[in-house]
This record gives sequence, structure tokens and C-alpha cells, in this order.
Amino acid sequence: MLLNVPPSSKDNSNSFNTEFDLKKKIGEGTFSDVWLCVQRNNKREYAAKVLKKNYGCTVDADTWNSISEVNVSNSVGKHPFLIMLEAAYHEKETGKIILVSELMKKSLYDIIENGECPLSDNRIKTYMYQMLEGLRYLHENGFIHRDIKPENILLRSRDRLLKIGDFGTTCHYTSGHPYTEYVATRWYRSPECLLTRGWYNSKMDIWATGCVLYEIATGHPLFDGRDENDQMEKVDYVLGSPDQRLINKFKKHKSDVFIARYEIKRNERTAGVGLHSVYQPYRPAYELIKDMVVYDPSKRYSADRLLRKAYFYDIKNTGYEYKMREFDKFLRNKTIITLFDNKQISNSTINRQSSLIKKQGPGGDRLQNLQTRSGNAEIFDRLSDISQKIEQTKLDKNKSNSNKICSKVNMKKSIIIQEPENTYQENKKPNPSNKYSKTNTKDIPSVKQMLTTSVSTLNKGSVIKIVKNKLVNRPPFR
Repeated sequence: MLLNVPPSSKDNSNSFNTEFDLKKKIGEGTFSDVWLCVQRNNKREYAAKVLKKNYGCTVDADTWNSISEVNVSNSVGKHPFLIMLEAAYHEKETGKIILVSELMKKSLYDIIENGECPLSDNRIKTYMYQMLEGLRYLHENGFIHRDIKPENILLRSRDRLLKIGDFGTTCHYTSGHPYTEYVATRWYRSPECLLTRGWYNSKMDIWATGCVLYEIATGHPLFDGRDENDQMEKVDYVLGSPDQRLINKFKKHKSDVFIARYEIKRNERTAGVGLHSVYQPYRPAYELIKDMVVYDPSKRYSADRLLRKAYFYDIKNTGYEYKMREFDKFLRNKTIITLFDNKQISNSTINRQSSLIKKQGPGGDRLQNLQTRSGNAEIFDRLSDISQKIEQTKLDKNKSNSNKICSKVNMKKSIIIQEPENTYQENKKPNPSNKYSKTNTKDIPSVKQMLTTSVSTLNKGSVIKIVKNKLVNRPPFR
């Protein structure tokens, strides 16, 4: 169920018209139109996305969840750099579904079209930080955006605050391969999307982000192919043709573009001019883009890894990082409250939960291992007791051995104790009558094995030295 949307409002045909006034159309796409709307009670402006599909008089839960924006909002929740739904409505008379979200003033596309590019290094850095933080959270929750482009990167607050929007093509990992083949706008489509039939992952968003970075830093697109084949021609011109290993990898799930290039036409392998030729190393964020625009998706950096680069150290202690800190604190408190409500963990477990929060680079705090089970505290305490028992057993046996040895040797000298050869070999033989011997612990539970493991005896030829009535086990002198 959507946040801030009561169950009765979903099927009330007058609910949207009662609460909002449509003002003007501000965007149009293949599957929807976007309108500027004003909430009547507080005069606040929102963006209303009206889906063109007719959903009929009634909409069940499965239909709601099949809408990508609804699925993402229910699964992920709010994030400082992602635009999530505020409400959703269904009009019975027209069968239309209306999705209401935060209104952003413009997009990166508007900035590019207005001739404001190339942007400054500091502005590019803040934009990339916000984009990658949003993508990292989206990917960590198992979603692929699949349509990263300047039109879907929205801005507000004097162009400083950035948010990723339009989750109409977003999919979840659990849907499995292959995914939809023709996704993403062509200029920002990764090689694995072009050369395979839907065998891609979240790294396709990283490729698209690298293309967006190039565009706002130069003012023109990196790969502006006329069609899919021309798109690959432009990619190969810069990065060079893929090696045979990567071609074989793509061949397993080859697309029509792959067949045309590598089976019918058999293009000759080209070395490529290199990314440094079209985007010089002195340009802003070169060290970032070279790890994003990579042919092989397995060698392409993830959003989390990119945020750890030294390039983002200047973001530390800025308002953007503070937003992430507050968001992480919100997630942490939300997790603890949820655990309290479900009565699944004790106070000691919650204390240990906080110890799992560690810093990972300039991105702020990260919450690790959120799915802590209620038994972790008990297991931790049991292991601590077992460890103490084992240490005590070692001390007792060492003390016993030292008493025996000390009674046979001269206390004023350091001597070498030589064990008879036959005794040493005899001691190595397992004792079949001992149920918990070293050689008979296959079927013993791990806890009992830890408790019954024998303490290792002194190695043959070890030197025993007495120092202030303390026995020290040292290796023999050479």
C-alpha cells in the first residue's frame, strides 16, 4: 500500500479532483503525461503523472504493484536524492491512474539545452555525488533504474539539489534474466544492453551516468548513434572493439545487433582512440568517468565504489553529506523501531546493531547487516562462554604440564626436553575408545568440538625457560 494514500482514496474517482487542481502540462512521454497540479488546502505545487493506459473501473493490488513507480515507492521509500510518490489515485470514469510526486523546477536536459554547459568542476562534483548516492541506495534495494538520462535528472533549489526521477522502466533483480531488451534511451544504453537480449545488471545505470557526466562537462553527448548499430560503431571508435573473451560472453545471449556486427558483417577489430582523446585527463572528473564508461560491465565500478574515490573528498562536511547522514540516522532509527515493534531482538542486540555501522568513505555512515536475527545476542554470549572455557582449559593443562616438567628439571638452568621416539609415535595414534578424540569429531556438534579439542602439547625439541616463576615456551636456539 502506498505511503500517505488511504485505501479508500485509491478507488474514489473524485479524490484527485477534490484535492488537486490541474494547471498545465509540463511534460509528455510515450506512456504518460506530466501535469503541474496544486493542492487545494495548502496551495502547494506537485507533479501529477497521468498514465495513458486505461485500467478499467477497478484496480486490484496486483495491478497496483505492476506499476513500477508504485512498486519502487512501496519497496524503497524516501531518499534525499530520489523522487518518490506522494500519493496515487484511480479515476473510475476514465480508468486512468494518476501518480502524484514532488515538483522539480527543471532537469539537466534543460541546462544542456540552455547552453549552460560545460559546468564548473564543483557543480559537476555535487551533481555526481547526489546521482551516485541515489543509485547506490536504489541498487542496494535490488532495483535497476534502466533509463538514466538528462531528462530524468531533476533539479531544484537554485540548481543545487538533484534528484533522480521517472521510475517507469525500473525493474527488480528478482525478476531474473533476461530483462526487457529495448530499454534506456539509445545514447545512454550500455554495450551489454545493445549486444545481448536483456542480459544486463545495475552496471548499465553506471554507464548511463558516465554518459551524462560527459554531456554536462562538454555540452554534447558522448555516443549519439543514429541507430543501434551506429551506436556501437561510436562506442568502438572510442573504446575499441571488445576482446574475444568479452565477445564470447555476449555471444551466449546475442542480440540482432551482435549478429549483424560479429557474425554477418564480421567487423575488423579496432583499437579505438581512447577515452582520453575525447575527454582529456585535465577535464573535471576524468578519474571518475574512466571507471564508469568501461566496455566490460564486470570491470565497471559500482556506485558504492565510485563514491569512495578521492574525487569526492571535498563533499565531506557539506550540506549534501549532512543530508545523507540524516537519512542514515533515519534508517537506523527506523530499523530499531521495527525490531522493537516485532519483539524480535533484545536490548543487547540493538546495542550490537549500532556497532555494525561503520564509515565507508565520503558517502557518510552506512548501515551494515540490517537483517540481524534475534538469536545473535544469545549466540554471541554462548560463544564468549565457550571461548572462556577453552582458554581456562588451556591454562589448567599448561599449569599441570609445567608442574610435571618443573619437578624433573633443574630450576636454575634452561634445558631441552627430548621425548623418546617411540613415545612420540605412539602418542600420534588415535585412541578408538575416546569418543571425542581429534580423529573422531566428524559427527560431533561444532560447540562440543570446540570444548573437546585437546590443547596442543609442547613440540618436540622445545626449550623450557623459567623466568620469575613463569613458564615460557620458546623455540629452540639455532
